[in-house]
Amino acid sequence: MCSVSEEGGQRLFSRSNSIMETEQSELVIPRQFLCCKLCDDDLKKPKYLPCLHTFCLKCIEDHIQANTDDEGYFPCPTCATETTLSSEAVENLPSNILAMRLLNPVTEQATCETLCSICKNGGHFVEAECYCVSCDNFLCNTCTDSHDSQDETAAHKTQSMDDYHRRTPSNPKQGEIIPICCSNYDPIDIGALFCVDCDMSICADCHLASHGEHRCTELMAVASNFEQKIQEPLSELDNDEDILKETLRNLDKKQLAADKQQKSLKDNVKRRTQVLCDLIQNYERLLLEEIGKRHHQQLQEIKNQKYDIKTHLSAIKGVKGFTETLRNYGTYEEKVYMRKKVGFRIRELCEEPLLPETKEIQDLKLTEPHVTVETICDMFGELKEVGAPETKPPGLEDSLSASYNLSHALDSGHGSDNDPELVEIMNSAIANGMLSQSQSGSDTDMLGVSNNSENMRNVKFSEEVVESEYETDLGYNLENPKREFVLPPGIQRECFKGMGVNNNGDIIIGTTSNNRQSIYVLEKHGILRGQVPVENGWNIHSVSSDGKVALTVPRGDNRFKVRVLTNDGSGHALADLHVESFGLNFVTADKNGRLMITSNRYAQIRKSHGKSAKSGGNVAVFEQDGHLTKRITNDDFQEDGMYLLEKPQCVVCDDKRSKFYVADSGSHSVISFHQDGQLVFQYGNTDTEEEVYQGPDMVTFDKYGNVIVTDKREGRIDILSSKGDLKKSFYMDDIPRFVGATPDKLLMTAMTDGSVKFYEYL
Repeated sequence: MCSVSEEGGQRLFSRSNSIMETEQSELVIPRQFLCCKLCDDDLKKPKYLPCLHTFCLKCIEDHIQANTDDEGYFPCPTCATETTLSSEAVENLPSNILAMRLLNPVTEQATCETLCSICKNGGHFVEAECYCVSCDNFLCNTCTDSHDSQDETAAHKTQSMDDYHRRTPSNPKQGEIIPICCSNYDPIDIGALFCVDCDMSICADCHLASHGEHRCTELMAVASNFEQKIQEPLSELDNDEDILKETLRNLDKKQLAADKQQKSLKDNVKRRTQVLCDLIQNYERLLLEEIGKRHHQQLQEIKNQKYDIKTHLSAIKGVKGFTETLRNYGTYEEKVYMRKKVGFRIRELCEEPLLPETKEIQDLKLTEPHVTVETICDMFGELKEVGAPETKPPGLEDSLSASYNLSHALDSGHGSDNDPELVEIMNSAIANGMLSQSQSGSDTDMLGVSNNSENMRNVKFSEEVVESEYETDLGYNLENPKREFVLPPGIQRECFKGMGVNNNGDIIIGTTSNNRQSIYVLEKHGILRGQVPVENGWNIHSVSSDGKVALTVPRGDNRFKVRVLTNDGSGHALADLHVESFGLNFVTADKNGRLMITSNRYAQIRKSHGKSAKSGGNVAVFEQDGHLTKRITNDDFQEDGMYLLEKPQCVVCDDKRSKFYVADSGSHSVISFHQDGQLVFQYGNTDTEEEVYQGPDMVTFDKYGNVIVTDKREGRIDILSSKGDLKKSFYMDDIPRFVGATPDKLLMTAMTDGSVKFYEYL
């Protein structure tokens, strides 16, 4: 008998063994196998995805409708594996018949109740000997005779119980699982077999008639073989599962350590902020005291000058008053007697300086602080990895001693207003130039900063420069990839023709092997999504960095048939035309199907010799009808004295910005043009500057407008702005096969050992 129970979050199913009916076995099915991950309830009409995760039909319909992208792909809700529907209907997804059977167990034929229905209604329990198909009743022998003799049931179809057990399926709700050969197939028949070549169950007659030369065996043998063969890969998965779980446990430990570290760093920053605030308040007190002292000195000087002037005025007033009185009221004798004394006093006053010698009163001002991002970082300290080498802050060579004392005060927590050590530190800082009170002309510099280096950028706090993320003249080693995978061995054994990344992150690879051309499409985690067929006679010529594959067929006399495929992995042609060109260095197309071809020579028309080849790198642009609309050569820039193109190799189109970029290994530079052929920039080797490239070999772009240039021989990857300014340089120890940018802000490199690595580069 089949029984179902809920116990400890698991479904328990007990069923009889079909091979040995005398032995009973119990299977414990985990509840999560029968539970939908989206609704957290028992599966209803279970459907499974290619990744073998099962969901309710309604749940997966809602998920697909909400998460399908423009290309028709949607992620699995459990493992995020991307997939697409072969048709519009979700019902066409395969049903999980195993889950259906386990969710709806039925009674097996050996234990089904087969009592006579008529006798049972009368209170008698008699075993049935016959089954009426028409009225779906079990009948004993007596009731069968009565059933056949009545007019209304005489035409009913009946069968023996042996026939009933033989023809009735064990689980009518389950339906047909494996295709069968014909309606005569009977799984109980000793001659029934399973055809491995045709993948169907066959009866003895069909075996002899149609499957005699096929590989046929018992169904149980195939199932047993599957159980044996699957053990080894399952054990490998068990090992992988253990490794991943151990990695997760380590990551959990690292997360706890990171949280603890974050709290400690935050507390340290807050403590240092408080110490700095105390330091600033103390320096405020010192400055205010100095301002009061200077003000008192100025007032005293003014008071002294005013006293001297008032004294001089009093002397003048006294002489004038005495002289006027003598003139108006004195006798001749008195005037003659006082004439010499009055004249001497007047001459004495006239010969004295009009103003007394006084010290000039200087104006005071508080200079603006030279606060920069660097000085704030110097006061707080920098976040560095443990073991990283310490670097000396620029512009602080003359104040290392004061810096040490200042940082010592911060770390030790000193900062009270009356702290003598803090006062000593402040005085030391002033003495060493971190804080100055020097006079210049009529100004007194009462607050200065030691960071006077020309390389320091003085910015306001509200002007945290975002673009400084890219502005650097330093090189970096490309290390610590964010993720990586290894290409499938079948792809590694073939000869690479090119590689690219489309705007969905899919990887397009063109290879050749034994005169066989192959185009592989891998999703961003390295899972092989499919292959694009290449027609016989066509050769893969170029694969642009954005994933467009160019196919060519030579037609003789410098004529070629060229086809460029879209980069979505569908195999559709973006451009298909016949062109005439003196060689093909690289072939690609823009989104409108305009063909772009680079070569080292191009056709020149002469009156005496007709058409001939002229040496010189060039970029030719053809319309979809094969008409040449534009050819960019060095002649276009002759008046500017520029020699741009010599051996143009890789070319890629940035349709979003109406530009295309060319990597020229002959002129050792990368050149950017507008779609109309106007020069945007040239970056690389010049006659006046140091050598930059030995190549370059590859060029691509990202969605932010950055241009990525690769020089394999230098092992160097440059990140340029849209105007051709160098932002960053990365160096590698090995030679990459391909370098490109993914939509999720990662730099992808494919190495010669088959590894594909992704790095953060912005």
